[in-house]
Amino acid sequence: MELATDAATLPSVEAALEAAGALSVSLADPGGESVLEPAPGETPLWSSVIVTALFEAAIEPGELRSRIARVAGVDAGAIRAEILPPRDWVREFREALVPMRYGERLWICPDGVPCPDPRGIVISLEPGLAFGSGSHATTALCLGWLSALELSGRSVLDWGCGSGVLAIAALALGAERATALDIDRQALLATRENAERNRRAAGLIVSHPDELAAGAGHDVLVANILANTLIGLAPRLRVNCRSGAPVALSGILVAQAPRVRDACAPWFELEVAAEQDGWALLAGHAT
Repeated sequence: MELATDAATLPSVEAALEAAGALSVSLADPGGESVLEPAPGETPLWSSVIVTALFEAAIEPGELRSRIARVAGVDAGAIRAEILPPRDWVREFREALVPMRYGERLWICPDGVPCPDPRGIVISLEPGLAFGSGSHATTALCLGWLSALELSGRSVLDWGCGSGVLAIAALALGAERATALDIDRQALLATRENAERNRRAAGLIVSHPDELAAGAGHDVLVANILANTLIGLAPRLRVNCRSGAPVALSGILVAQAPRVRDACAPWFELEVAAEQDGWALLAGHAT
């Protein structure tokens, strides 16, 4: 089922869909507006929203359309409902995944999929990790940067670790120790599970940023978050890495890169090192 509504009406539409037994509800931009980086605590919406909901096939579309219109107070004629043919979505998703290479030697492979390069350094991940799978441009940029470093014997700080793929990659590439930080407890759990899956838990410290010892000096820093967050964190990031440490910041749109670089200048010397799909990687060193 799909319908267009406005931000003011959305709560009643979502409540009606939930009450009717929706299995999932997703929101999309009908075009022309972008919400790229909300401020902390905000949940911004487009002025017009496309709402898509999935229901069990046994529900009759016409009856469901009338019910949603009545409860949500919207025009039934604006609601499009159709019966989708049965498909094994999980199987199709897994079959679409392929091993991906970063740099000359680092590979991320879905669980159960062999690496094409017998000499490759392999990280195995459960499919469905979105930002943490390496498929997103910001993660891919960081992985490429890490793969080009000499990490043997060094300590790496991964701030905003998500699924932990960057910290795990650093260990796989030879780092002696990696610290993975995130404010999301689910991310910390996923990081620990992925480290166990890849037999990299021994060299990994996983914690909330508030649990990091003040002034912990790391040899390498990578932070894949968002532009405004990176700017706000810059002094704290600097305190926790050594002078001259290689640094990479990502989660930055190309247009935002000059602003982030300039704002971080008191602590880091950075330049755009790579771009992908509209995202930029700022790389350099701690001053």
